[in-house]
This record gives sequence, C-alpha cells and structure tokens, in this order.
Amino acid sequence: MPLRIVCPRFCILAPVKIVHLNTYKENGGAGRACQRLNKALREEGVDSEVWINFSFNSGDTERVFSRGLFGRAVTAFGIIFERIVASFLRKKVPVPFSFPVWGRDISRHPALAGADVIHIHWINHGFLRPKDLAALAELGKPVIWTFHDSNAFTGGCHVRYTCDHFERECGNCPVLKNPGAGDWSHKIWKAKEQAYRRLGYTVIAPSRWMESSVRRSKLAGLHHVYNIPNTLDTQTFRPLPKGPSRKALGLPEDKFIILSGFMPSRNDLHKGTPYLLEALGLIISKYGVPREEVALLVFGNRDAKNVPEFPVAATFLGTIAGDDKLTLCYSAADVFVTPSLEDNLPNTVMESLSCGTPVVAFTTGGIPDMVDHLQSGFLAEYRSADDLAQGIQWVYNHHDRQKLGEQARSTVMQRFSEKVIARQHISLYNRVLDPGFADFQPVLTVITVVYNDVRHIERTIRSVTGQTWKNIEYLVIDGGSTDGTLEIIKRYAGRITGWVSEPDQGIYDAMNKGLRMATGDYVLFMNSGDEFYSPATVRQVFSASPDADIYYGETEMLGPDLANLGRRRHASPEKLAHGSFKYGMSVSHQAIYIRRALLQPFDAAYQLSADIDSILHAIKRAGKIVNTRRYVAKYLVGGMSKKKHRQSLKERFGIFSKHYGLLPNLFNHAVIATKLAWYYLVHRRTND
Repeated sequence: MPLRIVCPRFCILAPVKIVHLNTYKENGGAGRACQRLNKALREEGVDSEVWINFSFNSGDTERVFSRGLFGRAVTAFGIIFERIVASFLRKKVPVPFSFPVWGRDISRHPALAGADVIHIHWINHGFLRPKDLAALAELGKPVIWTFHDSNAFTGGCHVRYTCDHFERECGNCPVLKNPGAGDWSHKIWKAKEQAYRRLGYTVIAPSRWMESSVRRSKLAGLHHVYNIPNTLDTQTFRPLPKGPSRKALGLPEDKFIILSGFMPSRNDLHKGTPYLLEALGLIISKYGVPREEVALLVFGNRDAKNVPEFPVAATFLGTIAGDDKLTLCYSAADVFVTPSLEDNLPNTVMESLSCGTPVVAFTTGGIPDMVDHLQSGFLAEYRSADDLAQGIQWVYNHHDRQKLGEQARSTVMQRFSEKVIARQHISLYNRVLDPGFADFQPVLTVITVVYNDVRHIERTIRSVTGQTWKNIEYLVIDGGSTDGTLEIIKRYAGRITGWVSEPDQGIYDAMNKGLRMATGDYVLFMNSGDEFYSPATVRQVFSASPDADIYYGETEMLGPDLANLGRRRHASPEKLAHGSFKYGMSVSHQAIYIRRALLQPFDAAYQLSADIDSILHAIKRAGKIVNTRRYVAKYLVGGMSKKKHRQSLKERFGIFSKHYGLLPNLFNHAVIATKLAWYYLVHRRTND
C-alpha cells in the first residue's frame, strides 16, 4: 500500500482572500477547473471565491458582474458582437480566435478591493480586454493567471498547432483573411504587450507542455511561471461498478465499450475526429477485434444529426449536464479515447482516470502529464491513427483491466487530488504575498530514490534538509524497503515535502515517479548516499546567475567508507553543450539543476544509463546554461552502474550513438579508452 505524507508548509501564512475571475461559471474546461479549484481551496480553509462575467442561468446573481436584465443584455451583446467581428476577419478554419473588441473595467469593483490575491482564469468573450487587465495594475495586488489555453501569449488564437509566431511577434497570421505584418493578430499582440508592461503577474501553466510554451513566448516568457495542474472532485469522479453503470445507461454488458467526447463533425480539426474514425476501422480490419464485440459511446455532441458515421455501433448521449451521469459514463466504459491534437490538461482525461478508466490518446499537449504509458493508458504517436488503434487493441487484449483501472485512479489521487493541488496553490499564494518575491527565488525539487539503504539514507536526508535555501521541495521515493530505511524516512517526515514507499520497476521507474510529483521550477536528483557539497550549495548555485535553464558544477567522489576520492575523472566542461558528453558523462546528475519544463520522463528502455539520455535531451532544448564553477555535490561510488558495469557501458554506447552518430561515437570511444588507461596508470583508480 503506497504511503505519502505532505509537509505542513502548505498552510496559508495568514488570513487572505483569493478572488478568481472567469468569463463563465462552468461552461468549458476553464470554468470547471476554476470552480473545482475554488472548492478545493475552501476545503483547505482558504477564503476563496469566484466572480464571473456572465451566467447563462438568469437566476445566478451572486458574484456575477453582469446583473439585471439590462446588464445581462449588454454583456450578451458584447459576446455576440465579438463573434460577428470574428466572422468578418477570420478565415473559415476550425481554429478558435478571439478579438478583444468588447470588455469591462472591473478595477474599482468592491470584490477586487477586498482581495489579497487576484487569480485570473479564462477572460475572453467580452470580459477583460488588454486595457482592462492593465487597469488591474492600479490596485497594487499580486495577480496570478492560469493559462488554460494559449490565447494570453498569442495575437488571438487559442490553439497554435505548429505556428511559432508567438515566439517572436504575432503577425502574418494564417488564421486571418488578410494576413500581414501589421494585421489584427499583430495589433492584438502589441496591445497585450503594452498591458503586460503595466500588469505584473505570475503564470500558472497546468501542464509542462504549456509551461514550456509560455517560457518560449515573447509576451509572457519573462514572467514567473509555475506548473500546477488542475484538480477535480475525486469523490464525485470515482470508480463505480461497471455492470450497474451500464445497466443505468441502457448499455450492453457484454461489449467492449469505447467512450469518447464531443464530436461536432467529421472535419473538426481541433478534436481530431477523423483519426478516431480511422482508428476504429483499423481495430476491426487490421487488428482483428470483432466488430460485434465493440460499442462506441459518445457524449458532448450538440447535434445528433451533425455526427459522422462510425464503423462500429455508436450511442450518442448529447451534452451531459450533471457530473454524476458523466461518472456513470466513464465507469461504464472499458477505455476512454481522445484523439485531440492539442490540449493543455483536458478535464475529460483526468475525469476518466479518476473513475478508473484507462485512456488512449495522442502524445500531445499536457496529456503525457496525466497518462503513464502502458500503466494507466496508452500514448499513441502524434497524428497516427494506426498507433491510436494499437492503443485501443492493447486495452482490449489486456490481461488485467481491473489493475489498469486501479493504476489510473492511483495516478489521479497522487498527482491531481483536491488536497494536493490546493496545497500547491496555497504555497504559490504564500510566495507572491512575500515582499521578497520579486527577487529570483526559484523552487528546487530535490528527489531522492532509495531502496534498502539504511546505512546512507539519513546522511542524504540531512544534507538536503540542512540547506540554507528555503525554497526546496523534497521528495523521497522508496522502493518498499524492509531494512529500516522506511523508519528513518518516517522519522524525518516533518521535513520532507512528500514521500512514497511502494515496489517499483527499477531506479528510473522510481525517478519518474518523483518527476511526476515534482512541482518546483528546477529538479535535482540526489539519490541515497549522495549529498550536497555544503549547506550553502543551493544558494550558491542560484546566486551564480538568475533564470537559467540549466545550472551545473563539479562533483567530488566518495568511497564506500566515505573517504574523499577527489574530483571525478570527467571534469565538468567550461561551457556545457550537447556535444560535451562525447568523451563521457562530464556532469553527473547530482551536479546538474535542470528547469523542470525541459525534462522528459526517463526512457524505460534503459536500466542503468537513462539519466545520460535525459540530460542530453534537456541540454539540447536549453537556452541559458550556467557553469557555477564550484563543487556542488558529493557522489557515493558503487551504484548499480558500477555493479553492472558491462551492461551500463553497452547502454551508454547506444545512447551516445543515438545522439552523436555511430562512426563518430566509435572514434570517441577510442579516445575515451586511451584517456582512461592513462588516468588509471597515474592514479590507480578510474573515478567514474
């Protein structure tokens, strides 16, 4: 049974009031995410409330800016007017694009006057224009903005696909009828730029994909950016017995039921419907799944007449208003398939996992943050209907679907439950309310992986918890130790942010667990037996230069008896680049601090050297890399890569060949062998 303890540092520092702003109440993913967060915060004792611009229910009058018949009529007119403007200026392409030609100034509203923190969510459709956002700056209050899509840092589009104009300045927009250097996208982009100069705000990116996009954007890239996922009501979205769920919905109990959501038309680009159609055909024609054993269940279709023809029997439920019925749908299904081509952190994926239903989806957007490939679902190759079909077939043929469902539910409870996400937000609220927040004060996530190492684990824990840098999130991932290690972890539980103790599939499976739990700006792996060079190390690293993508330094080697063996044989390079590892791993993972948005899960194909592959990928994506020019870590020799040295060398050779090419790697290894022989002759040890 996995155990996880969360440190009480996530308590709110003082009584504060959080005011959330969103255009609608629960229409769309952003509205639902906003309401769920508000509920989770209130359950943690935070004074939190949501104010919306417009409610489709005329009976909603509490915390609505548009009140009364006249106020509602004016706002409705503004929403419609924006759509009329869009119809004249935008091409007939399925790419959402907002023209902020209507809005309201709420800076003098009493609700904001009483707020300690203003938390913006989705504010399009005639709510807050750039100039209305700028007016909020006059309040002098901390502003946090959750980017539920890309609109905040583009010239109007909400979905970017392959367009990279946002990295420079928008203009020559492919979505507009009359693109040009000074087109509407450029004008909107410039208006936002001017507004953002006045409005200092902190960005929450619900997915690592969104975080990476924000950091690349010219409009928002210089703001503080934090990756905090959305949450959901895990008590409502919970696993229900499959048989009764199907009976309640009038569905056959002997079919393999595929659930999917919102199918407006065959040509819908954003939701990828054509790929689902093709994949359903392939599971029958190519992968041999009997047609009569499969049924498709679709919710969210607004028009029963405007739906495509599917190659399997399909049931259309239309729009589902209540979460209880939606929970029945997820619980009734064997798999949830979403062919979306670009999504931040889709609620439907999280809801399905929470109900214990595995998910098959493309590897895109924030979906990989939620779905663990071959654990809680299947991540298909982007835009490959064939791979999507293979994912469906994988679930169909899985020998233990119940275990799949349990793993799906566990994923949500560990990463996205109300308490976990609320406390991450509370931690950020505390930070923005701190008078020193404007300085460079990143959060470092330190991850320690351990299994049956009672001799060394306490030394590592004390090294991490003894750092003078206060912004450290410390996670310990234990593989189910039985030698007393777990008792030591529990002894320090009050100083550890979070810990897990459960069997794993190896060191990189454990490191991936830690990476999924991480919420800091940077990540460092300091495994059992390793330690920081001194109590001031983290402070010294971040003092070297602000806001780098990667920081690195030198490592000191420790023998089994903790004797100092000196510097590693591979000295850290003066300038770290992708080619710096061609003669060996010149920076150890204990000595490299990597921005979390740059990290990808460790490749499970490697058992001993996946950290090299991961670091090389991160270096390739990094911009600013800082050499701290100091010792930053002490590394205990004798790990698994030493115990299985031959296998480790074979993996390293394969990784270096992948990154540098086979022939150059052969030459490089000749150089490595020569240098190693000379080093051994001089020092009588290798110090790898």
